[in-house]
Amino acid sequence: MYKVGMAIKEIMKETDIKSEQTIYRILDSNGVPRRPKVNAVKRILVMIEEDVAAILDKEQSVSLYVNEAIRFYNSNRH
Repeated sequence: MYKVGMAIKEIMKETDIKSEQTIYRILDSNGVPRRPKVNAVKRILVMIEEDVAAILDKEQSVSLYVNEAIRFYNSNRH
């Protein structure tokens, strides 16, 4: 599931495993490489609407998705 891009939260729902740490331990013990992380420089809290939440729930890395979407929007609005 992880290899095809399923989000950890979705894997937890599908498998009834209650801990992200447990999922990562299983992945590590099976030699599954972790996805790249975002080079975070700031953490913010934003309120999102229901339709946006549904989109983000399907993403493997919400941070990466949001960063890429903002860059795309910013480069195309001028």
